[in-house]
Amino acid sequence: MAGQNRANRTPVRLEVADLPTLADYGYEGGRVAFRQFCNRAFKPGAPRFLKSDTGALAVFRHADLRAMAAKPELAAMAPNQLFPGLLTAELPEEKPVGFAIANLIKNQLFASNGVLNANLRKVLLTQIGPKPTAARAEAARETAVHVLRGLPLGQSIDAVERIAEPLIGLFWGALIGMSETEALDAAVQARKMTPMLFLQMEWEGIQQADTAAKAYRAVVEGAGQRALKTGGCPFVSNMAQDLAAIDMADDLDYGGYVPKTVGAFLAGNLFDGFHTAALAVANTIRTLLDHPEVMTELHAEPERISAAVAECLRLEAPVIHLSRIVSADLEYDDLVIPAGTKVLMMWAAANRDPEAFSDPDRFDLTRPQQGVTTFGGGAHICPGRFVASLVAKSLVEALVAERVQIRAAGEINDWISNHAMCQLRHLPVILERMDT
Repeated sequence: MAGQNRANRTPVRLEVADLPTLADYGYEGGRVAFRQFCNRAFKPGAPRFLKSDTGALAVFRHADLRAMAAKPELAAMAPNQLFPGLLTAELPEEKPVGFAIANLIKNQLFASNGVLNANLRKVLLTQIGPKPTAARAEAARETAVHVLRGLPLGQSIDAVERIAEPLIGLFWGALIGMSETEALDAAVQARKMTPMLFLQMEWEGIQQADTAAKAYRAVVEGAGQRALKTGGCPFVSNMAQDLAAIDMADDLDYGGYVPKTVGAFLAGNLFDGFHTAALAVANTIRTLLDHPEVMTELHAEPERISAAVAECLRLEAPVIHLSRIVSADLEYDDLVIPAGTKVLMMWAAANRDPEAFSDPDRFDLTRPQQGVTTFGGGAHICPGRFVASLVAKSLVEALVAERVQIRAAGEINDWISNHAMCQLRHLPVILERMDT
């Protein structure tokens, strides 16, 4: 009878404007505010949904995020929704500030929907899906060892700039035929684009990000096109072949944009590969600093490294939230979310929902990782999740193999505020050789 009554109910329109705000629960962007938010939002009596300061619906509970992500009406933000007015044909010859960012990001899988999204996703996953990524495990470990051996022992270094960025830069650089200098520069320029991910944007920050976007695109797109021309780089040539087979019209308002060269496709989609994956490595290091006993266990039982990295990234997920939009009225759990509603999918919060993960603040090497939302979920789940996890794992494996321990060398909570990510400015550490 209860199920019958539920089936006969008339869905109720969700009035987003009437919801409490994220700020009411302590969230204004960045990791510090995010932790405060989780401490409040999951207490008994807290609302099911909230709204952002821009009026977007904020979804933060694990069950809602997972269920809504599976709904086809929950769409990615298309290029013209992300960058209104910046990609029109009427722009002057001297492009406005912000155009370089928009012109780069329009090439991303994350700015497409429907059939194009599925096709572009297939192009990427053919090269960076679970099997091809697993096949690169040994190369990733060798890169991690190379990075570690180039670092001084017993001296303070910044793990962001000296470990995380070089490791991820060199990993991608090897795949697309970049020189070491190019690979390291791409990682640095990706970091300099960080202000484009701030919740409250300032003019100087956008100028910096736009300039960095030009430099980043030049090096990555240039390397991709050069590798295609000279040959001998299957990662690029196979991707170019698959990309060329997509015969679809551009739809900047919903469907998305078909990148016109493999270089543009690589530059657009590897921004997250360089930027977010570097955060994953840095956040893994940061979490292990909080739990030195875990590294002791891993030196004794290296087969548990994968579980440790997954738990590190559950606790310190790089991405706090991503934006979506409701493309048509979405019926969900006796509610109607109107078409055009912007939605903030707070994936990192779901990892801390006590309804999904018991004692969520505890580091648990035996915790089942089923349902973890570190890399999102649904049709728009991050295709780079396998690489990000692999590279973070390769670093921990290298630390164990080289018998190197890592400890804090100062302030390790320099988290960037006003941010959609959990990102450290700097992470000072000291590397030391363990006693044999």
